[in-house]
Amino acid sequence: MRNILFFLAFLIASMPLSGFPQSRQDGPPPTKEADLTNPEGAVTLYNNGVEALKQSKLDEAIGFLSRAIKLDPRDHLAYNNRGVAYKRKGDYDRAIADYTKALEIKPDYAYALGNRGMARFRKGDVEGAVADLTEASKRLSRDSVMLTNLGVVLSAAGDSGAAIKVLQRAVSLNRKNIRGYEALGGVYEHRKDYDKALDAYEKVLALRGKDADSSDLNAKIAQLRKDFAVELHREGLESYRQGNQKKAMDLWSKALKVNPRMVAALRDRGLIYHKAGKHKQALEDFNDALRLAPSNAELYRVRADALYKMNKFDNALADYDKALQLNPNDAIGYNNRGLIYHERGDLDKALADYSKSISLEPANSTFYENRALAYVGKRQEEKAIEDYRSALNNVTDDKQRSHIQAKIDAVTAMANRSTEPSDSTGPATSGEATKQAPEEKKN
Repeated sequence: MRNILFFLAFLIASMPLSGFPQSRQDGPPPTKEADLTNPEGAVTLYNNGVEALKQSKLDEAIGFLSRAIKLDPRDHLAYNNRGVAYKRKGDYDRAIADYTKALEIKPDYAYALGNRGMARFRKGDVEGAVADLTEASKRLSRDSVMLTNLGVVLSAAGDSGAAIKVLQRAVSLNRKNIRGYEALGGVYEHRKDYDKALDAYEKVLALRGKDADSSDLNAKIAQLRKDFAVELHREGLESYRQGNQKKAMDLWSKALKVNPRMVAALRDRGLIYHKAGKHKQALEDFNDALRLAPSNAELYRVRADALYKMNKFDNALADYDKALQLNPNDAIGYNNRGLIYHERGDLDKALADYSKSISLEPANSTFYENRALAYVGKRQEEKAIEDYRSALNNVTDDKQRSHIQAKIDAVTAMANRSTEPSDSTGPATSGEATKQAPEEKKN
């Protein structure tokens, strides 16, 4: 709330005040007939005061307007504009008193009512500000400035729904109402309605033009896009956890439209492509992610996984090497690099990598199974059986346990046959033991 109040206060400070003659946007300023009975004249004093206000000479304006009021104590316009001067000086009590006096003289003077509402708001009386501006806006239902002020105050009061309706009305009446769009963007941003907030701020940029200094707003929009993308990515992860991969993909794709440089969305979308067998699309996402984060070990490993599935073993091996250089504690990286060595028949290197992965994650049954298969290839059946038993101790699923037990039985039979000189059967077949595929983790 503190952030949005600060934004609203900044916005209000720059807003034109309804009822200050030269600031009105819906018609010519109020006029006064000349006072021919006084040489100096209340009208002349009044006009001098207004001119001083235009030049921000506040003390001078107050002096002229006070003298005008002394000559004409029933001049509601002079009270209103002296109130404007006091408000600009930060003297909200005197400003409120002058606006109230203007209303005593002319109860239907809606601009004084609206100005009093803004002075009350600046003083911290949000409830009083809402009351004044609501009534003023009823009387001036087509005044875009008045409606903008009401929308800002309603937002500060915590009624963002009403604020949005009023601000939408304000900008519909004046499509060039920059402050209205700024306020609308602020309310949407506070509600985390990022699409609409960005749309409002983009309108502000367009209305300001290319020559305006919009560096602050451009920075806000850039940050808002990042925040929006983070929210979309979070929603995508939640959808993925609920089993809705299509929705997750849609959300991550939308996140990347909002912020094409979001590494996490590229990584996770790539992993879904990889899991679905769309390795080419996965590779494209991983390549884009690595261009943005060239020192990210995980990205090298998941790209290596995709390259492995595409039978591009040399490229995959290079990526696994890079991933493990950047993160020597990546158990999955060692396991998956071991698979390539295993595929190529370099069982010693495969065993070294499987052993490293087991030392890092001793409760991962897959690592034991892969090392067991490498031991089978080296005709070290006892070590293979030992690893399969370790794998068995780390799983609870009955189907998976039955599968591992079948492997133990097959390797035990092989070991028994190998003790009979005339019945050696050679290396295990794929039906006796199966190498585990590369593992994938989603963060």
